[in-house]
Amino acid sequence: MGRIKRFFFILVKIISVFVGLAASLILAYFVIFYVGEPKIAYQSANKDGFLSSKDWRAVLSPVTIEPKVIPELNPTEQQSIALGKVNYYRSLVKLDPVTLNKHLNKTSQSHAKYNIIHNLSGHTEKHGQSGYSGTWPWDRMKYFGYGLFTYATEVCSARWASESYPLRIDPEWAVDSWVDTVYHRLPVISPNVYEAGFGSGKIGNHVAYVMDFANPGFTPKRQVIYYPVNGQHSVPTEFTGDETPDPLPGKSYPVGYPITVTFNGYDDIRVKDVGLTDDNYNEVDFYKILPNSDKHIGETFAIIPVIPLRSDTTYHVSVLARADGKTINLNWEFRTK
Repeated sequence: MGRIKRFFFILVKIISVFVGLAASLILAYFVIFYVGEPKIAYQSANKDGFLSSKDWRAVLSPVTIEPKVIPELNPTEQQSIALGKVNYYRSLVKLDPVTLNKHLNKTSQSHAKYNIIHNLSGHTEKHGQSGYSGTWPWDRMKYFGYGLFTYATEVCSARWASESYPLRIDPEWAVDSWVDTVYHRLPVISPNVYEAGFGSGKIGNHVAYVMDFANPGFTPKRQVIYYPVNGQHSVPTEFTGDETPDPLPGKSYPVGYPITVTFNGYDDIRVKDVGLTDDNYNEVDFYKILPNSDKHIGETFAIIPVIPLRSDTTYHVSVLARADGKTINLNWEFRTK
């Protein structure tokens, strides 16, 4: 009889231990599940359309991850981000920031929609086509109420979705891509512009971007602006030629990252000597686009290395020029990523 009592006593103890352990696990489950707000991942349903116990699982972790579908930025957020990125680059070259103008925002947004509707990425619009608001950027600016300006320019681009690029509007990518070219870089870091607008459009797997810049009447200063700037790090190594018009027609891409020097406000610009060397002071071969040699380059001189630059390497640039009788001697360096 004593043995039976001891057996039941031990059995009750064992049962109580298991009950306590089960209660603890259940409590932990509900604390994490409801308090920790875990991510819940569902697998596919059965062929009958219903989920069984084998078709779902709960990930018991309070950590959150970025959703697969990222909400699109609204137009105001897009404009703010684009402006911030433009002014980041302008700060690098010691220029004052530009400000957003509501009329220019409307101008840019309208042309972005026009480009996306007609599968274009250029600057002109054709009268009579859907979304037309003016043939040239300055025509569209006037149409949307920006009537008084002494200078106007525009940058446009387009992007298509791919496996590595989910389709979403990305103003930072747009501004970065303009700065990483030759011609489209120039409006972003121009001393002649004071106000800007940004717009985008998206249909299917295609995104279009437009940014308009203007000067409402200020007198720009004579300045020499060069990019990449002295001491800059993580500079890209190459330029793939993804730009229209092509700054190097007939040449093979990729080439090295473009270096530009703008002699803003000068008329008679003569480049006397140019040098580009790596951190061992080996000379680097490059193409040159001289100031005023085409209608797109204007007062800018471009140095484009023949082959991509090396990663994690310091490059030294020297430019000797005469601008309106004034000697300009520049020496600086930057480092690639």
